[in-house]
Amino acid sequence: MHNPKLTSIAKALLAAGVISTAATATTAMADEARPKPEGGIAEVIITAQKIAQPASKTPLALSVLSGEDLKNAGTVDPRALAESLPGVEIAQESGMLQVSIRGVTSLDMTEKGDPSAAFHVDGAYVPRYEAQAAAFFDLDRIEVLRGPQGTLYGRNATAGAINLITNKPTRKLEGKVGVELGNYGTRRYDAVLNVPLGDTWAMRAALNGNKHDTYLLPGPNTIPLESQDDKSARVHLLGKFTPTTSLLLTAERNEIGGGAASPVPITNFFTGTLVGTLPFTAPGRGNHIQNPVYVDRGTDTQRTAAWPFKQDAGSHRDNRADSLRGEFKTSLGATELTYQLAQMKLKLDQLNNGVYFGFPFTTLNVGDSKAISHELRLNSTGDGPLRWVVGAYKFDEDIFRRAAYTTYVTAPFGSFNIVLPFLATLNNKSQAVFGQATYALRPDTRLTVGVRHTKDRKSGYDPLSGEAAVPPATTSSKAYAEDVRFSNTSFKVGVDHDLRANLMLYANVSTGYKAGGFNAEADTGVYRPETLRSYEAGLKGRFFENNMQLSANVFHYNYKDQQLTVTTCRTNDPATCHSFTTNAANSTVNGVEIEGKLRVGQDGMLRANWAATDAKFKRYIVSPTIDFSGQKLDRAPTSTIGLGYTHKFSLESGGEIAATIGTRHSTSYYISDPTENIRYRQPSYHKSDASIGYESAAGNWNVQLFVKNIEDMVKIESRVPGSFFISDPRTYGIRAAYNF
Repeated sequence: MHNPKLTSIAKALLAAGVISTAATATTAMADEARPKPEGGIAEVIITAQKIAQPASKTPLALSVLSGEDLKNAGTVDPRALAESLPGVEIAQESGMLQVSIRGVTSLDMTEKGDPSAAFHVDGAYVPRYEAQAAAFFDLDRIEVLRGPQGTLYGRNATAGAINLITNKPTRKLEGKVGVELGNYGTRRYDAVLNVPLGDTWAMRAALNGNKHDTYLLPGPNTIPLESQDDKSARVHLLGKFTPTTSLLLTAERNEIGGGAASPVPITNFFTGTLVGTLPFTAPGRGNHIQNPVYVDRGTDTQRTAAWPFKQDAGSHRDNRADSLRGEFKTSLGATELTYQLAQMKLKLDQLNNGVYFGFPFTTLNVGDSKAISHELRLNSTGDGPLRWVVGAYKFDEDIFRRAAYTTYVTAPFGSFNIVLPFLATLNNKSQAVFGQATYALRPDTRLTVGVRHTKDRKSGYDPLSGEAAVPPATTSSKAYAEDVRFSNTSFKVGVDHDLRANLMLYANVSTGYKAGGFNAEADTGVYRPETLRSYEAGLKGRFFENNMQLSANVFHYNYKDQQLTVTTCRTNDPATCHSFTTNAANSTVNGVEIEGKLRVGQDGMLRANWAATDAKFKRYIVSPTIDFSGQKLDRAPTSTIGLGYTHKFSLESGGEIAATIGTRHSTSYYISDPTENIRYRQPSYHKSDASIGYESAAGNWNVQLFVKNIEDMVKIESRVPGSFFISDPRTYGIRAAYNF
């Protein structure tokens, strides 16, 4: 199951790619003097640099997945994005996304933590992990930027940025309804209605629902395990007052429900000596395995919640994210003005399952947050040698969170609950000014310079912070009150040169910054910002009359004051256990990435990507006896390769059949607990998907059969003490949609 060699599917796709490339090249050269038919791979216009420009002319490492790409691949979940992207790993912990780009990630999933990859929907920053997966419907495209985006994005973008661009209202009356049925009780639906409203306004409304039963086997558990029951709605209202003046208003609601987060025991995947246990730990159970050895026990065992959860816990997930967004654009001569306003309110109500020291425990997480952001930009629109964008950004977020970790312990002297309560009130503020300019030194050579200055402030107070106050006192001995401030100036300097009309070479130096913060207990203190400097060179081109598209890059990172989050216990008392973040390491990351598309004849499309990454701690002294210096970063496989092929068959009736197959191979990676000097190694793996669909001649209805994860491979994605959260097993089903 975890053979590091390529699967037969991968070999076949690779061979097809080599043969197709050679055939296309030979045909193109032989027919050089003859006129070519129109067509080729369509150019995608993106807004990754805050202005509209072709993806192939954007001098940075990025990947673009169009709505058609997502449809052919059957991608309805953000974690599936990684299968199509080089250098990107997307996992989940407790129902929240963990995005790692080129080995750079953030593991602080609490209310005090910030992601390292900035997540945006239509340009609006999504600050909370719980809400990032919810807007994944009715999308025009997804733009994934790899590397620090400190100039134009700034906030928490040391790893990169993910931009979801939704479909906007048009001047056409149209709509769509779709449904999906699959194994594990999967029931998905989506609906879209686009309505022009007079000569100025148009509306687009979209609904989406995702529901499936748990992927886990219950073992001794009778309570509901982790499942999905999400419902989403979005309404766009677009007014076009003149050809250059518009107002887009958006309201969105995402209800995130289902069974609560439920991990599986570490012993499902590894053997070894259980450590980190209490004197009265449940027999054969613990928080860690010393010198762990991976054992492939099969997917049924891997997916079994073999340790009992708290059976009367009432575990659940009932969260809600409400967003309001507005974007105003107008032309001021040769300058375009854009103002974006975004508000997100998030309400949390979930009780997660878990096992700690071998005993069942629950995690209560209740509260709300409100984030408001403003961005004002001016950018040039003329045809002169200078193109520029300048702007100002302001972000303000208030968070209230009530949490409690409750462990039910059975000891020789009796049974009792250990409760760690939290009652945090937090505020995050960020302000920035930024600018970036590109000047054509000559018709084929351009110089880009960018700078951003950011000021961040984080403040918070928790009267309990893991320890209940003893009456008549209202605060505990662990209570904290913090108010910290940070500032940073990030920059970018780059040059790009046209080797010929459709072939560009670029190089740049850029920096990224992620604000520091504070931990949940007074004695764990404050941590500093992390910074990253990137040196990158790349090549982008379109060949053979635009029938082949290729991009490649090499990069080197100097990653300083890296923020690492660990969970540890100061004593054998669970009440002393906590999660905290420190500036633990400096790292270096070197890599190569290649990504391309090849049109095979008139009806085929081959896609391929490859990434090789060498990500290591340069210096990481965990303790006087534990030294991680020179070891690989977590979630950073040495190599990944993705291959996919779509072929369309035209029928005499005018209908069309589209068949898609894809596979991804990854070398091994680590998930670690540095405080215990333990590294869990996920072996190399491969994972393949396939689909076949029919679209009617009029294009008004379609149906698709699909299977994902053909190998039924389950991998470890994230770790909490004693347990792993894991990837999805094999899923399959049927989708159908009607367009009108």
